Amino acid sequence: MSNNLNDIVTVNIDIAQPAVDSASFDNLLIVGPVPALTPPQPLPVVGAYSDLSEVTGAGYVAIGEAADPVGIAARIAFSQNPKPSRIYIAAMQEATPPVSVPMEEDGTTTAIKIITEDNYLTDAVGADPDAPLPDDLPWLQVVYSRQAVNVMQMEIEKDGVVVFGASLPTTMNREALVQVCLGTSPNPQADQMNIPTSEFSGVYQVTFTGTAGIRTTELTLTVTYDDSAGTFTPGTAENFTTPQMLTPIETLDAALDTTGWYVVCPAGIDSSQFEQIAEWTEAQIKLFGYTFLSQTDPVGDVFYRSHGWCGLVHDYDLPQDVPDANAYLHCAIVAKALAYPAGSETWAFMPLAGVYPSILSSTLKKSLTEGHSNFFAQYAGRNISMNGQVRAGEWIDVIRGRDWLQNDMQIRLYNLLLMNPKIPYTNPGIALVEAQMIASLKTAQQRGIVAPSEFDEDGNLVPGFTVSVPNSMSLTASQKASRVLQDCVFTARLADAIHVIRIDGTLTY
Repeated sequence: MSNNLNDIVTVNIDIAQPAVDSASFDNLLIVGPVPALTPPQPLPVVGAYSDLSEVTGAGYVAIGEAADPVGIAARIAFSQNPKPSRIYIAAMQEATPPVSVPMEEDGTTTAIKIITEDNYLTDAVGADPDAPLPDDLPWLQVVYSRQAVNVMQMEIEKDGVVVFGASLPTTMNREALVQVCLGTSPNPQADQMNIPTSEFSGVYQVTFTGTAGIRTTELTLTVTYDDSAGTFTPGTAENFTTPQMLTPIETLDAALDTTGWYVVCPAGIDSSQFEQIAEWTEAQIKLFGYTFLSQTDPVGDVFYRSHGWCGLVHDYDLPQDVPDANAYLHCAIVAKALAYPAGSETWAFMPLAGVYPSILSSTLKKSLTEGHSNFFAQYAGRNISMNGQVRAGEWIDVIRGRDWLQNDMQIRLYNLLLMNPKIPYTNPGIALVEAQMIASLKTAQQRGIVAPSEFDEDGNLVPGFTVSVPNSMSLTASQKASRVLQDCVFTARLADAIHVIRIDGTLTY
């Protein structure tokens, strides 16, 4: 039976959808190289992982001598208590597909070079290209650039059968190369490179397998040896991939398309690039945490969104002396602190798991503290984080709290506009805006970002915050016609945190 009430009363109900707040101030983003071993599946630009098994399942090795930097960083993050609900990983992947590099007429490529029939040593190892080698060289010798490729294995096959195989040293200068050619090298692996010419004639496939950057790659070239003439002719090189990897900044730019993360945590990235990451972070609503293995912070003290942590165990440690885990001290403190709601935490006095406390001199501790750097040390039998400042001297929790408040107020006011067909430019309409500002500031008080209202020593009430909005009747017609509401102002006192307590007392009779 139809509802004939529609003929008299028509009711249409729409479901208003508020904006979803996609900003997060609770998760870290690890940025670093892809796994050394090819992952089982292609890695996403940014992946979200809820435990370490998901990270290792993606192809990262987290424990042992072959551990990947990103794997170690993830292990340290998930070692904290409470454990982060998720972490994000952005891998510095290939910027472009692999490129095949053709062999030039002189037998050179961009990374691997061979000696031509003129017996001239190419400049791959920095030698004079016009300096001839001894006349009694074997017919085939390989020269490679240590900056581009570390050749680890070489195989020569004819008619599908491997007739020669060798493990090659990963670095070689000109002198060492000459020793190899003459068979006088003290390196037993290098000696295997001597190939007697009497055993070879015809066309051969020579395959080199090694690493370029962080990827395993192969080069296969064709060599034709004329036994009667005693000469050889290099052909073309095929399938030699020269991957161009994204830089940390390019990776971070791509990661901005993924919401849910807040703090950048590098892994396996050289400290010389930290300042550039700090510059990038300063222009974002993000934080940047990093560990340095020296007595001096590598990032300048002009950044309000970057915080450095000294990972040294002793003042005199060299980077290679520091336990591997301590290179990821920043991942430990970030994972620990972000487990607390923004405003409810301080980044000092945090116990951390999986990293070693520093045993630093009072001089170095003072230098780090006065320089607005941070460290992890033992006090009264407890291992705790100390200081908790960004490079410019502000407290990390204050920056995080400010970011949270800015986002919260923005999303509240946006939803006010979204959920109402119209906010009139009148005092009642302006009051709606004021109410949302007050609601956001009250929530900030509950979180510990903004101080509560308190009484001073004279009994006067000091409000935690004040809000001021304009009176519509005081605005000009042009201001109202612009439909832009300006001069909405609030002032709030920071709740801040107590880090040091000093008490003066006197005992008397």
